[in-house]
Amino acid sequence: MDEQRPSLKLTTKSPGSDIAAEVAAAMASASLVFRKDDASYSSELVKHAKELFKFADSYQGLYTASFPAGETYYNSTGYGDELLWAASWLFHATGKEEYLTYVTGPAGENYAEWGEAPAWFSWDNKLPGVQVCPVLGL
Repeated sequence: MDEQRPSLKLTTKSPGSDIAAEVAAAMASASLVFRKDDASYSSELVKHAKELFKFADSYQGLYTASFPAGETYYNSTGYGDELLWAASWLFHATGKEEYLTYVTGPAGENYAEWGEAPAWFSWDNKLPGVQVCPVLGL
């Protein structure tokens, strides 16, 4: 690629829950890969996944709302699925019920995000993966 690709920073005033939660999910899932061979690195991944998830959930907003130029490359239609996806992986990585509760909700508050059962998993819809994680005990 020969075009400029400037770095951008998510902040409380310029959130990007879709991006932050996606990275949190990636870090939580990667922690499982390293758990046996590098427990220290695995723990560090979980720590940062938890921090990113908390940020993404506390300061909700689309990445492209904060950085409109990103629509060309990453035009997500929502961030709720990424929050649920991250919580599912954090549940698997930590075993903490708070993450499973976030996904299923005691009153189903986050479950409302699911809507109809999606047909396939994609970069813009993580809900099929979210539906599998609690069922399998992941």
